[in-house]
Amino acid sequence: MTRLCNPSKKGPGSKKERGIKDILATPTHPSLLTRFGQPGRWLDILIVLALFFLALSFNLYRLGLPSIWFDEALSITRARQALPLLSRIVLTTQPNMALYYFVLHFWLAFMEFLHVHATEAVVRLPSAFFSALGMLVLYFLARRFFNVFIAVFAALLYLLNTLQLTYAQETRAYTLQMLFLGFSWYALFMLFSSDLSRQRARGWWVCFVLSSALASYAHLFSELVLTTQALALVLLLVIPNAWQARLRQQIRPLLSSWVCIAILNAPLLYAASRIGSKTGWLPIPTLKDIYNLFLTICAHNKFLLSLFMLTILPGLLITLLAFVPPGMELLKRLSVLPENAAARYRWQKRLVQLLPLVLCLLCWVVFPVALSYIVSQKSTRLFSARYLVVIVPALILLVAFGITLLRWWAVQLITSLCIVGLCLSCASNYYLHAQVEDWRTGTQWLQQNYQDGDGLVCYDNSQGCAVDIEYYLQAYPSGKAHFDTDSPGYFSWVNYDITNHLGNYLAALDTNAIQGYGLHHARLFFGLGRASIRDPQVQTTLRWLKAHYHLLARKSAGSLTFYLFNTTTQAPHPG
Repeated sequence: MTRLCNPSKKGPGSKKERGIKDILATPTHPSLLTRFGQPGRWLDILIVLALFFLALSFNLYRLGLPSIWFDEALSITRARQALPLLSRIVLTTQPNMALYYFVLHFWLAFMEFLHVHATEAVVRLPSAFFSALGMLVLYFLARRFFNVFIAVFAALLYLLNTLQLTYAQETRAYTLQMLFLGFSWYALFMLFSSDLSRQRARGWWVCFVLSSALASYAHLFSELVLTTQALALVLLLVIPNAWQARLRQQIRPLLSSWVCIAILNAPLLYAASRIGSKTGWLPIPTLKDIYNLFLTICAHNKFLLSLFMLTILPGLLITLLAFVPPGMELLKRLSVLPENAAARYRWQKRLVQLLPLVLCLLCWVVFPVALSYIVSQKSTRLFSARYLVVIVPALILLVAFGITLLRWWAVQLITSLCIVGLCLSCASNYYLHAQVEDWRTGTQWLQQNYQDGDGLVCYDNSQGCAVDIEYYLQAYPSGKAHFDTDSPGYFSWVNYDITNHLGNYLAALDTNAIQGYGLHHARLFFGLGRASIRDPQVQTTLRWLKAHYHLLARKSAGSLTFYLFNTTTQAPHPG
């Protein structure tokens, strides 16, 4: 291990060598009230507020423009239920994202109290808010270990990241999960990177326990990230580093915290074990999918991915070389180190201080990817960009670390501006292609053409045809369009959430069921949503409908295709 010698020391002790254990990661920090009185504190507050509102602006931009898609409609449908029923759903079949469903429930109840309809922007607003708060956690983490410039750079990368931005504009739990995971990591870094009073340490342990448990209740994938934390701390116990002494001193509170987290998460894990995996729709990943994951994080921009790697990998290599005796000589020859001996000592000392942080960030990126990849080779599939969005903060902080190792400030500035500019371009392109599915346009056509007494059938309801249409019928109440309880193929997704069994959705293609239903309705809307018109079963049903009923209109709009038939008149005989 490289020894550090401070050339600024005078006298007999000037040549005394200092090891890694002699260097504190960061000095002891004053209390919160004391820091508010320090010079420049109000400038920091202004920077934080500016970043928060900037993140919120990006998250709110065109928030209500894309249509709700199937997964979002499920979140809204569950959150709209009464608390006893929602609790039953969570305990029976849907423990994943339980915390988010309750948060969304109270948000929608508050909006209803204000007589505000649950439109797309309204239901997505909590996700946008959680994302902006998560960006602040990342900023404070970077500000603690780097400087204001690098912290602002990291915050900008985060709020412009298109994968993160995707879930900041969706009615799903991922930004809430990332917010609590950010708090969890931050608490650990605070506990092991500086000397804290007993009272402050106790507060951070409480923060670690609560944020870790809440992250699991926000999304079950957090359990994999908590496992990653444990693996990272084991590495810090084994590898000599500036946090090792504090970590060893706090083994007992660390173990106690893990026990508390396990107890708090026990009901969730028990419910999940009874239900089993619901991710069978995900494919078994291949090695190419790992590359595609990082490409997705970089907005499918190979140049941006290359910039990230050209920033991260040299930073990791320099860190490795700095702790190997021959490596320092190589770094000197490459002009990576400062020329002045005192500056070189400060540079290496700073690297010693950052080594445990870099190891944790590297674990934060590598272990969730590796563990989810391995687990997904069997029946439980966890390897997906939507789950692995949790590694985005760590990846960004590794990029920020690589920027700090650039020798000249001007090079740091130019490199940072290039990366941020490219991310801004990718973010602007994201807004143009943010829509996943369009259920709004087709439902609006249905509302405009629906008359009293009309019937409504939609296939494939197992793919959300009814739940998406019903969301729009409630969010934009206009006309009297609705599903009848005896509509072929229709079932309430609340029943599925209670029983874990899909209704008879195939009845929507049963011509006998359609004929019996049509006897009570002069006109019949037959819809296709998330179903291929080329499906042989669909083709057979459409041929029967056209042969027995008179086709009045056909409308293909977004994810929906509607056929409107008059059931009282025979279809014209082909001439």
